[in-house]
Amino acid sequence: MPSGRGHRPGGAGRDAGRRSTAGFARHRLTLPRDLATTAHLCVLYPGRIGARLGVAGAFLGGNRLGGGGFFFDLHEAYREGLVQGPNMVLCGAGAYGKSAIAKTLVYRSTALTPTRFTAVLDPKGEWARLGEALGWAVLRLRHGGDVRVNPFDLGPARAAAADEDLLTHRVGVAAALVAIATNRTNLPAGERRILHESLRLLTTAGTPDPTLPDLRRLLAEPPASLADDLNTTSDELADRRRPLLDAVALLVEDDLRGICDTETSVDLDWARAPGLIVDLSALLSRRRTLRLVLAAAAGWLQGAMYGSRDRHKLTIVDEAWMALEDLAITRFLQDQWRLGRQWGAANILITHALSDLRSQVDDGSAAAKIAEGLLTTTSVRVFLHQNPEQIRGLLADLGLTSTEATLLRSLQPFQALWKVGAQSAIVDHVVAPWEWDLCDTDHAMIGS
Repeated sequence: MPSGRGHRPGGAGRDAGRRSTAGFARHRLTLPRDLATTAHLCVLYPGRIGARLGVAGAFLGGNRLGGGGFFFDLHEAYREGLVQGPNMVLCGAGAYGKSAIAKTLVYRSTALTPTRFTAVLDPKGEWARLGEALGWAVLRLRHGGDVRVNPFDLGPARAAAADEDLLTHRVGVAAALVAIATNRTNLPAGERRILHESLRLLTTAGTPDPTLPDLRRLLAEPPASLADDLNTTSDELADRRRPLLDAVALLVEDDLRGICDTETSVDLDWARAPGLIVDLSALLSRRRTLRLVLAAAAGWLQGAMYGSRDRHKLTIVDEAWMALEDLAITRFLQDQWRLGRQWGAANILITHALSDLRSQVDDGSAAAKIAEGLLTTTSVRVFLHQNPEQIRGLLADLGLTSTEATLLRSLQPFQALWKVGAQSAIVDHVVAPWEWDLCDTDHAMIGS
């Protein structure tokens, strides 16, 4: 058979060509036309398939879009200008590896950044193994326990920040606790002002770290100067302070009794300690108390850590849906996140789905916008497998493309879509064999 460039077969040649083409058809590739290699996609969509993030940090797995390994560190991402704020949310369906991914990030980052201080609020008690392995303090808060934390205790921050900043932080903690105790989203200006002046009086009276019982005593028997400071009469003040007094008394006598009702009993070297786990699992059966202690512990941690500007800090709230179901906590956390940059503090929330917020308030109110705003304005979003009912909310709230939203339905355990600022990555996360004992969350089911 003749051959050569430009040869046009005729007669028998055409029959042979047909037979050859038929044979090729039987053995041709059967991949759908929309599937290709990463190299092909980079040519077709150079604006959508980017290179690696270029961020130094812990190795987490393989980067399907950029190729090679995926490395990440929240502080580094902020330093490199990839994100506007050092805050991150990790969400996905249960049993797909959310907590394990966060633990491997923390475990590996600790070796790379030993000067960083990491604090974990752990409602289910699943971080203790990792904390103990890393030499961190593990605080188990429970009624009748031997550990107390004072939400107004600011530790080293007392000497490192302006008095007005410290007072503002304490008022924010107190307002969050009272709002939760009275089933409100936020306190009216009049009640918040009473808290502000009461805590100011306690501090200027020589109490460097006032306690909730101190606040209760002052509200029960306010000095005459308090009414003057509030530009009101003693009789009017008596009426206005009554809801605050009842709420604080309830906190001291019931919800926070034996947990946050006295001076802090923790002796921690904030300048050198590597990390801290706050285990709240003993409070799981008391959901109201758990939410209050979450807010109190978050306030104590943020206040104390703000005193160490020369080291990076990271706060992690696991099972964050338990906190986010209360809008008073959500508002408080949002306020703290806004202050994180000036103190070198980053934050990670781990939750099941963003609709955890919408299920609480789905009326388009200001409260709903505050709740959703905490997550939707977060610069780093990590999505694991999402159940079908979550997809519509992700499209509407977070600007995911329809392709990305569809992808989330098919992600396998330990696969995640990372949205780091304007960049995207699909990551196959890797957990080393020796990390399973520290990062697995199924010990209660399979035994230790």
